[in-house]
This record gives sequence, structure tokens and C-alpha cells, in this order.
Amino acid sequence: MKIMIFLDNSNLFKGIRKLYQDRGQDRVIDYYKINKFILKYLKNNQQYKDEKLSHIRTYYYDGEYTDNLITKIKYHLNSIPNLPENQEEINKVREILDKAIKRMESQKKEMKKCSWFYFFETRLKPLQYREKEGVFQKGVDVQLAVDLVSNAYLNNYDVAVVFSGDIDLYESVKMVKTLGKHVIIISHRDLMANKMIEISDYYINICNLDDKQLDEFTHIFQPREINQSDSLCSQ
Repeated sequence: MKIMIFLDNSNLFKGIRKLYQDRGQDRVIDYYKINKFILKYLKNNQQYKDEKLSHIRTYYYDGEYTDNLITKIKYHLNSIPNLPENQEEINKVREILDKAIKRMESQKKEMKKCSWFYFFETRLKPLQYREKEGVFQKGVDVQLAVDLVSNAYLNNYDVAVVFSGDIDLYESVKMVKTLGKHVIIISHRDLMANKMIEISDYYINICNLDDKQLDEFTHIFQPREINQSDSLCSQ
């Protein structure tokens, strides 16, 4: 059976971050290992244990931090009169700007690393910014839904593994199932719409994965300790 993975990074990232609240574990996602985890997990499932499973491709979806986004935030920041009564708003927008700049650099590094992964495609949509809403995604779920349905019609997979619990995907999942495809959904329960659980063929709650299973596609973040040689070199 052919397996394709559709990964909404925002949903997965938030789900893994929630493990800090659930278990006190600060985990980092290893995207290269996700397909191996999925194949192993399904092999241990009664439904698929006798099937020959093959990973076709992983699609990664996320909002993209761009120069245009940074420009919009800067424009907003510079448009606020520098008056005492505006300091709270100025500080808030400045914080948004600082985070966006840092995350843009971090994302560039992550995408460069992902470009070396086998059978791994990134689908980024430019992040948007509005004064009242701040930074937000637009078009990510639509792209995931389009890929989910089009690949089903092209018979590119037998089983779709979807890392998302967004209700906007409901009709797409429903359509894919009418084409005879299996749909497995993975998400943290707090980020999962009830209707998505109902429409899925099989739901995997990240909360129910034990530490050994989580270790197969994440690792616990441990800050590097500064030793004496590091201190000397920095002086």
C-alpha cells in the first residue's frame, strides 16, 4: 500500500509544544524521521500488519516569513506616533517584528535542511499581517486540501496520513474516502475538531504516544552546556 503524508507544520508544532504542558518535555521535531515512524506505527496496527507499505512522499505545509512581511510590520511600527500613550502599542508591534525576524532566519535554516530530505516537498504560503490581527496564515489549508484530493484522484496513494485537525479539511477528507482511500489523522486532542475525528478512518492522538514512540520522530531539547573552553574563546 502506498503511503503519503500531509503535514500541517503549525498544527504539529503546536501539538508537540503542548507536550511541555502535558509532560514537561520540550521536544524538537525531526522531520526526516516522520515517515519511518509512520511506517513502523502502521505495521504494528492490525489493519496493516500483513500489508507491504511504502512511503511515496511527505508534503510539508507552513506559512512563510518573507521580506514583504517584515516590511509591512516595520511600516506599521513607523506609522505609530511616538507618544507616551502609544508606548504599549509600539512595544507590542516591536515585539512582533523582532519575533518575525528571528523566525524568518530560523525558517530559512530549516527549509535548507529539509531540501536535502528524500521524498520530502515543502509547500509554503506567505504569511500575512494586519494591524488588528497581527501575523497569520492564509492559504495553507487550501493547498493541503488540494494536494490531498488531487493525489487521490491520480491514485498516488492508498493511505493518506494527515497531521492536522482543522475542520476546513472535512470535505476534502470526505471526498478522498469516497475514492476508496484510507485517511489517518494525527493531532493533539486540544487541536482536533470532533468532526475530524469522526470522519477519519483512524485517529492518532499525540497525547497517547508514549515517550519511546515520540523519540522516533522527535528528541527532547537539551541546551548546550557552556564549558570552560567555550568561556575562554568568547572572551
